Amino acid sequence: MTLSRTLITAMAATALLTGCDLFKSRTTEIEKEAEPIPWWEPLEPDVIIDGDEFYAGTCSITQVTRSGNEKTAKVIFKVPSRLFTRCTNSGRGEKPLDYDGEYIILRVCEFAIGAGGCGGESYRSADFENWEEHIGVTWINSEEYEAWRKVGSKSSKADSVKKVIRD
Repeated sequence: MTLSRTLITAMAATALLTGCDLFKSRTTEIEKEAEPIPWWEPLEPDVIIDGDEFYAGTCSITQVTRSGNEKTAKVIFKVPSRLFTRCTNSGRGEKPLDYDGEYIILRVCEFAIGAGGCGGESYRSADFENWEEHIGVTWINSEEYEAWRKVGSKSSKADSVKKVIRD
């Protein structure tokens, strides 16, 4: 009697363990299916450059690169944070993310907490590594130019300028 009871207990334990393995594998399959899709997946890209898709995140730019059927996303720029401000995307009448054929440009609003209003700012890059911020307009020989400074620079001088061409 003891041998049969031991045998039954062993068989029951085996059945339970096998059932646990089946449950675990099904749970893993369900978890894989239920993985959330990336925030940018259902959206149309804001800009496409050389086959790469670019999306305006909240005060950031996400680049999505396709390799076969796989898509890889990485944040290539985040607006530098400033004390007592809140950043939101704003095109100020234009799209928040744009490409002019040379530079990718992100336009944002930085709200000073308690002060209101939008301190509109723009950031640009030609190579997605070296970023500049718009610091105003300058005039050279009676012609209007946008003045740009490297992000993080403490200089009051522009690092580059771009002629403004009005249509």
